[in-house]
Amino acid sequence: MKLINYNPALPSDLFRFFDDPFTKAKHGFRPAVNIIETEDAFKLEVLAPGRNKDLFNVAFDDGTLEISYTAEKEGAEVKPDYRRKEFSLADFTRRFTLDNTVIDDEAIEATYVDGVLRLHLPKRETALSKAPRQIAVG
Repeated sequence: MKLINYNPALPSDLFRFFDDPFTKAKHGFRPAVNIIETEDAFKLEVLAPGRNKDLFNVAFDDGTLEISYTAEKEGAEVKPDYRRKEFSLADFTRRFTLDNTVIDDEAIEATYVDGVLRLHLPKRETALSKAPRQIAVG
């Protein structure tokens, strides 16, 4: 005889309904980011379609990479009467902490093509991995 029916999915399903609204309210819009490490650089891909590339701000200061976007605000005299509005171009800021002894901050490059902001963060020569060296035991 069972006293309690156990359903392990129930608690997670219950909290799933609460996660999205609170997370979005706390953080606002946060674009998805891919971070790729190669032998000589880090590459970031920020998914931000429909944006104006001139409104992105990318800064690297003391080991912190900050990527932000400030959307143009619609004028007060132009207020469309939306019947349905499912998207907007919201502002966002993303920050990443990187070891500034590894990143060559003078050579960082950014491009925005097809809705993806791509950053190339080359590693300093001193941070590049060198071939292992054999040491003779005397």
